[in-house]
Amino acid sequence: MNLSKKHLISLAMLSCFVLTSTNAVQAFSWGKLKNKNNTQAVSVTKTKETKNKKKTTEEKPPYTNETHSVFTLNDCIENAIKYNPAIQASIFNEDVYKSRIGQAWANYFPAISASFDVSRSGNKYIGGGPYGRSMSQYSTMGYVPNVSAKMLLFDFGKTKATADMAKRLYEAATENTKEDINVIIYNIKATYYNVLFAQAQVQVYEDTVADFQLQLEQAWGFYKYGTKPKIDVVTAEYNLGKAKLNLVKAKNVLGVAQVMLSKIMGMPEYTNYELSDQLTLNLFDITEEDAIKTALEIRPELIAAKKSADAAKMNLRATRREFTPNLGIFGSYGNGIGNEYNLQTGQVGVGLNYSALNIWRIKKQVDEAKATFKKANAQYEDAKHNVYFNVKKNYMDLETDREAIVIAKLALDQAKEQYRQVTGRYKAGVGDAIELKDGENTYLNARLDFYNAMLNYNTTAASLEREIGLPLKLKDKKVLDISKDDL
Repeated sequence: MNLSKKHLISLAMLSCFVLTSTNAVQAFSWGKLKNKNNTQAVSVTKTKETKNKKKTTEEKPPYTNETHSVFTLNDCIENAIKYNPAIQASIFNEDVYKSRIGQAWANYFPAISASFDVSRSGNKYIGGGPYGRSMSQYSTMGYVPNVSAKMLLFDFGKTKATADMAKRLYEAATENTKEDINVIIYNIKATYYNVLFAQAQVQVYEDTVADFQLQLEQAWGFYKYGTKPKIDVVTAEYNLGKAKLNLVKAKNVLGVAQVMLSKIMGMPEYTNYELSDQLTLNLFDITEEDAIKTALEIRPELIAAKKSADAAKMNLRATRREFTPNLGIFGSYGNGIGNEYNLQTGQVGVGLNYSALNIWRIKKQVDEAKATFKKANAQYEDAKHNVYFNVKKNYMDLETDREAIVIAKLALDQAKEQYRQVTGRYKAGVGDAIELKDGENTYLNARLDFYNAMLNYNTTAASLEREIGLPLKLKDKKVLDISKDDL
């Protein structure tokens, strides 16, 4: 197809129009994306994993049940951040909101339309004359390709406000990912401590079974020599059977807790591992005022609520600007081929226009945006109140649990001494089976109460960390200095 000089000029203008506008808007858009909000990390571990989250989303757990592993608490946290699908879903959700920023700025990209029409036309004449009927027929085939483009130059800030709203929502999604990581870390810690408590509980019942087994042997010995009645043997057998039943239940609790821990780590089928830690009794170096202040500054859930309120404000701004027109440029080129279709057209222009302006609808949309903005601000204030309350409550609970540990340890010492005395009395033939059973049960319950107090203390500390958004600093001093012999 031969193009005239005029056609070539029109095509060149259209190409420059498209390329120039694309490069300009692309640079403007990427410049906006580079100025992302820098929020403080939830924790050292979370910061590291958040920076590398794009890599971790494709990772699969390397563990199989043919391989035995020993996990610390930090190992379990790292596994959860890498392999828990809930975190991966949150990361992909960030990508969803990030893409909407580009979609908003896409208003400044040129919109290109193209068409290619093929048609056939003609006429047929049949008439009469002195020499008979006559007929004439005429037809032609035509091809009409056409290309056009238009681009927005300025819309009085509507697109910018929409893009700013998308950016705030993306930042809120980023904070929500941090909050999800925060919650996962808390769940890992709480479940980890539950596994340690369940292990301690199994150990208590194993010791109890061993003690009742020994007592049964003693009761049989006393009965054979006639120093104790048969009821002592029956009582010892009952106590041993009940202890074995409690041991079976404790092992089931331990198994369930381990499965839950594997699930939160993102590898529910992996069970061939053990935990290297024990329930700790560390003191935490933080005051109530510092805990509340830090939480109000860096809690991801709170920052996300603030970003959502900012996004609602941007939406209100964009809605108010719907009353303004759009300024844009446009261009088109067409070239018809075939007889009467042999016509070339082209145009370039600038236009100011409204697009389906409905004042009443826009007014009501503004009213909705105002209400949404007020609602978002109220939700942000409510989130602040919840953070304040939860931090204060968890801090008070932590102090109560610390005191409970000290009291539980005193009760354990007393129960242990009482059990030592009743055991000695029974071996000497002075005590009876009922007294021995009561002493054993008191000691068993005191051990479980002490382990439970340690569980509550550590779980409350993890909950306080979740509410603050950062791990607590430890003091060198412990709540209690105890050894295994003390239990």
